[in-house]
Amino acid sequence: MSDRPLYVCLNGNIIKQEEALIPANNSALYYGTSCFETLLVQKSRFFKLKEHIDRLNRGMAYLSGGKVQDVAVDQIKSDTLRLLKENQIEQERVKVRIQFSLMEESGYSETRNPRYFLLITVSKAAESVKPLIVTIADTRVVPSNSRPADLKLSNMLHYRQAWREAKSAGVDDAILLTTDDVLAETSIGNLFWKKDDVIYTPSTDCDILPGIMRNSLIDILTNKMNLKVMEGKYRFSELKAAESVWMTNSVREIQAISEVDGREFETDQAFIGQLKSRLKEYKTEHRS
Repeated sequence: MSDRPLYVCLNGNIIKQEEALIPANNSALYYGTSCFETLLVQKSRFFKLKEHIDRLNRGMAYLSGGKVQDVAVDQIKSDTLRLLKENQIEQERVKVRIQFSLMEESGYSETRNPRYFLLITVSKAAESVKPLIVTIADTRVVPSNSRPADLKLSNMLHYRQAWREAKSAGVDDAILLTTDDVLAETSIGNLFWKKDDVIYTPSTDCDILPGIMRNSLIDILTNKMNLKVMEGKYRFSELKAAESVWMTNSVREIQAISEVDGREFETDQAFIGQLKSRLKEYKTEHRS
């Protein structure tokens, strides 16, 4: 793939990456009026694609005031498969990003039929197995009464700033707290931990983006493994008492956390391996 041109899908057309041009005068550039979805495709098979596209459509409706027509799951799937084939990675583990951006002009203007672009990009995704070292960020999550936390809006710089804090500290990722100092999420995913036979995770009251992988794991833990999952508001002191900690997102899936601000956690527990095995089975059941 490195010796060939890279291809993207722009508004349904497969073109070379360098040919994917958009006008400079648009609100996506000026104000970040965009939303996106990131998902993993393995050997051209999708996991819960409909849930990703449903969330994308909610984001599009939020940004456009309901003036943009929903995108169809089948069309996104077809375009993505064509793109995988063009890039010769149909049998690979692939990260797919679907980006919607409004093309309204500068200023807080609106039009009856807003222009937009829909961009799909693909890239090989190596499996992330190395446990993460994490810090607690000074940056807080944005309260959900300021922006809808359940949408993947492009204009969410608090995640990027927390990640930059982590890199400055020489670690892999950062956990953001709410403005009330309770645990929320990491800069790249949702947070879980285990103590005794109970699983804990911050609830949606903590201004988190409740990921599709997060919700899938809650289903697995509750209905496949018969474990108690407690969603609530927790402080760092409660996380410190955990036996094991991990983060989740749709591409990394389950990644152990070995340390948070000097507090070390066990990462080779049989439980994490069992959870990954159950996820593999679960993905087979929900694959398309």
